[in-house]
Order: sequence, then C-alpha cells, then structure tokens
Amino acid sequence: MGPQPQEANEKKQWDSAHKCPDCGHVINLRDMDLKDVTTGIVACPNCEWLGPVEIQIIERAHSAE
Repeated sequence: MGPQPQEANEKKQWDSAHKCPDCGHVINLRDMDLKDVTTGIVACPNCEWLGPVEIQIIERAHSAE
C-alpha cells in the first residue's frame, strides 16, 4: 500500500447544530441563546426564519480554533 492522502488520515470532527430549513445557515448549539434552547424556537440571523430548533449532527467546518 502506498501513502494515503492526508485528508484520509485526518479524523472527522462533529458538532451539534441547527441548520435553517429556509436558507441552510448553520447555528452551532454552543452558540445558541439559552432562550432558544429552552423554548425550542430559534430565529435565523441570516434570513429571519422563525421555527423549531432541529438539532443535527454535522461535520465540523475546518477552521483555526
């Protein structure tokens, strides 16, 4: 076997997030307001859609954290 691409060797990282069903904007659960989490209603800061929080597990975007 030859060397594998670096991407194949990296471990994927996952986050819990709400993805807006209208525009697709992702709001990480840790960035949600406590009111949004306790009421179960979230407003999208991108398109102002208002509706129920739907938590999904998504692959973490690569960033310098």
